[in-house]
Amino acid sequence: MIHPSPLCRGLRLLLLTTLAGTGGLMGARGADPKGFELHPDLQATLWAAEPDVVDPVALTFDERGRCYVVEMRDYPLGIGPDHKPGGTIRLLEDRDGDGRVDRSVVFAENLSFATSIAAWNGGVLVTAPPEVLFLKDTDGDGRADVRQVVLAGFKLGVTDSNLSGLRWGLDNRMHGVNGGNGGRVTSPLQPGRAPLDLGQADFSFDPATGEATRTFQTSGGFGLATDDWGHRFCTYNINHLEQQIIATRYLEHARGLFPVEATTSISDHGDMARIYPISVAETRVNHPEQAGHFSSAGGMGYLGISTYPGDLPGSLFVCDVVSHVVHRDLLVEEGPGFIARRAPAEQTREFFASRDPACRPIGVECGPDGALYLIDIQRDVIEHPDYIPEKIKSKLDLRAGSDRGRIHRITPRGGLPTRGPDLAQASDEELVGHLGATSQWIRQTAQRLLLQRKATHAEAALRARVLAPEPSSPLGRLHAAWTLAGLHRLKAGDVRALLAAPTPGLRENGLLLAESLGTQWTPLRSSILAAANDSHARVRFQAALTLGLLADPADPEVRSALASIWRRDHDFKWSRVALLTALRGTAHGLLGELLADPRELHPGGATEEAFRELAQVVGRQQPVDAPSRLTRILDHAASEATPASVRGAVLGGLQEGLAADPKPWALDPALRASLEKLAARGDLRSMKAAWQIARLLGVPPSQSRQAAIARAAAASADGALPLEARLGQISLLELGDPAPMREALLRLIDVREPAAIQQAALEVLREHLEPEVAAGLLQRWRSLAPALRPDVVNGLTSRRSWHGPLLDALERGVVGVGELNLDLEQRRHLLRQSTPENKARAGKFFGDEEYSNRKRIVEEWLPRIPPSGNAARGREAFARICAQCHQVGDLGHAVGPNLSDQSHRSVEDLVSNILDPNMALNPAFATTACETRDGELLTGILDSENAESIVLRQPQGIRRTIPRRQIQKLEFPGTSLMPEGLEAALSPQELRDVVEFLQQRR
Repeated sequence: MIHPSPLCRGLRLLLLTTLAGTGGLMGARGADPKGFELHPDLQATLWAAEPDVVDPVALTFDERGRCYVVEMRDYPLGIGPDHKPGGTIRLLEDRDGDGRVDRSVVFAENLSFATSIAAWNGGVLVTAPPEVLFLKDTDGDGRADVRQVVLAGFKLGVTDSNLSGLRWGLDNRMHGVNGGNGGRVTSPLQPGRAPLDLGQADFSFDPATGEATRTFQTSGGFGLATDDWGHRFCTYNINHLEQQIIATRYLEHARGLFPVEATTSISDHGDMARIYPISVAETRVNHPEQAGHFSSAGGMGYLGISTYPGDLPGSLFVCDVVSHVVHRDLLVEEGPGFIARRAPAEQTREFFASRDPACRPIGVECGPDGALYLIDIQRDVIEHPDYIPEKIKSKLDLRAGSDRGRIHRITPRGGLPTRGPDLAQASDEELVGHLGATSQWIRQTAQRLLLQRKATHAEAALRARVLAPEPSSPLGRLHAAWTLAGLHRLKAGDVRALLAAPTPGLRENGLLLAESLGTQWTPLRSSILAAANDSHARVRFQAALTLGLLADPADPEVRSALASIWRRDHDFKWSRVALLTALRGTAHGLLGELLADPRELHPGGATEEAFRELAQVVGRQQPVDAPSRLTRILDHAASEATPASVRGAVLGGLQEGLAADPKPWALDPALRASLEKLAARGDLRSMKAAWQIARLLGVPPSQSRQAAIARAAAASADGALPLEARLGQISLLELGDPAPMREALLRLIDVREPAAIQQAALEVLREHLEPEVAAGLLQRWRSLAPALRPDVVNGLTSRRSWHGPLLDALERGVVGVGELNLDLEQRRHLLRQSTPENKARAGKFFGDEEYSNRKRIVEEWLPRIPPSGNAARGREAFARICAQCHQVGDLGHAVGPNLSDQSHRSVEDLVSNILDPNMALNPAFATTACETRDGELLTGILDSENAESIVLRQPQGIRRTIPRRQIQKLEFPGTSLMPEGLEAALSPQELRDVVEFLQQRR
């Protein structure tokens, strides 16, 4: 079979013609309209190129409109054999206003892998790990003569995991992203201050003092964007757009909260979302299955200019440097957060896409003139060497393109003036007026300048703007209020005005500003409590977070406000988490109140999940009087008025919470009696949860519990029972003694069992780390349903104790390398992270770069493939040879993978999969071999199955249903239904024609 998304395949690379020196399709002659596609309402011109700029990765404009560009000349490993740092900052100006840079000066050099830049106080701040530097030119020659370390202690790691994303925030602080490397951050400006342990958090700091703090859980990606109201968005490789929804200060203030990933993917088009490059498809050297999907998202932008046409204002941009595209999403409110959707006109195309294989978009910034500036690092090889197998790396010029760079200026059709306002010359009063500008850049810069100038004499003008009734500019009111806060002139009356504003974003920010008042927030108490009943979910969400910081959750009014938020918003995950951060030791009270109120016990929606999470926090908080509190909650749960689903959710949550830190409460007689009462209710979920809690609390197994587990072992193997009944009994087996239960579960991994039974048994077996489990699973490999194999393989490679049995099976031929379908990371678990003996054993089967059953054939054919093909002839060959099992549009039969959308796959990728169909077997399309009791031998792809029968999908689209009672033997031989040796029926040109046909965009 040709597999559209193999989990891994042989890692070979057809080396493309090196483009160094050619300038690509967008060279010094200007932006070739044939070289890229752009949103139809916009136009692009080349603003800067080499030699004026080289290797650009970030830029910023100062208040005078001058552009400072970070040049990462030391990407990827440093310069020269000593790998020395070589980053530079380039100062660019368009002095004659013709839309093209005419002055380029090296502002600073010898920076360590610089990644981002932001204007500050007449100079710039630059992230150059392990430091954040302040650079300034004081004599006007265009070169920095001030070089001051503001922060130090960041870790220097793989380039795209270093700190980056400097952005000026509404809160008058400079924000950055950690990138995932962490560090212990100090500042020479505060020599006595203890280091800040960054961990997995992003950061902000006061550039004037060096005071730094943790902000949000990091995504580990490159870049940061904020919308007009201060909501933060970030990216990470395959998860192209994430929202940082709850700040660490709230999570760290909580008590008993379970671990929360508070930076979350918001794309409605999936993780590793499909993208639509227009360049010649290239083979991904580390993850070929990622071709045509987000794999290297990094570098972001936000279009905070309200005058752009159509749905462009408010767009978020995310670059994918591998695919040569800039993707655009629209933000749509959903509860307290957002979801990101493709624009209606860009469902199968990108905002920007280049045909130039060296075009590497890495950032989009708004300029003072209202234009968008697209940054293109222009590298032929963009993969970091750490992610490229050694065999392939040796064939690449990793620095090809290091003498090039592009910055494109994008404007609405018809153009824009090439200069924006010179805010450096603006008076303080004029800057207050600019706080309501239609451009986010102008608003932010005006706010920053007022802060830098310490413009306290503008207090009256700022307050007048804050208190102005709408329809005056809501964004002007927003920036004026935050400017007052930065100048330490904010008053409770200012915040009260925002909390009463008709715009939800102002009310939301009013709550944030109330926090900045510290102990002076008390006059706002009634307004903040009222926000718990606001008409907008995001305001209620922020009210819960703010109340958690400022108020006592045991206060009756506060508790009532929090309960109101739960009742109204418990369908929203992040509203629930916000509420849980605020409860701080009082979760038991809210849970008891809700369980005692029949109106709150209606199952459905997210009610069960909400009760489970609340109960989990109760279990984790465990105060001194926890046994009596727990007993009361258990008695509520046991009530006849409590629906079984809610009861199960509460018990499950308590069990999860107690498991975090079990306490020896077994001698509490009331608690033991409540648990026995629940177990005796008869419903399986309650019984299991009650016994799990009892085990956590040290209650010895009762005779009834032991008898129930013995019955479960027998019932789980009883094929005469209904499927659902058997599945429930399997779940009880995790409470039994490990050794006998392990054997009972392994016996259920059998071809005669429905896939659901095997899946349930496997889920329980996952909790067992013993090598005997791995050996048992591998003994049953041929019986293992294809859908289960990826989970099994992941366990075999991720658990060191399972490596030995896996390698034993490979050496004995029980399982083949191609059947495992290992991706690069899974192979590296065995090659790099196992025991020395097992590393050597694994190296006999595969390396970093490739494994293939027909490696010789593929390597012989690839050089013979012509550079171009004929799609019409390819269609004819496809119809003759491939259509009996594959479908392209209306042609063929849907037996194997549908091949209608293959334009993103490279020639080499498709040729390799055709010549070697077993090189990386997608389990969903593996061959199933069935022998019936009357001797018929059937092969096909397992289309579906249930407890009664299986359905095989065969060539020509034939579907055969075989009752399980007629099956004598069922095996999964680990091969593709597509035969090897198709090259005998095709010439190299015919094969290239087929590939050309498959690559057509449809």
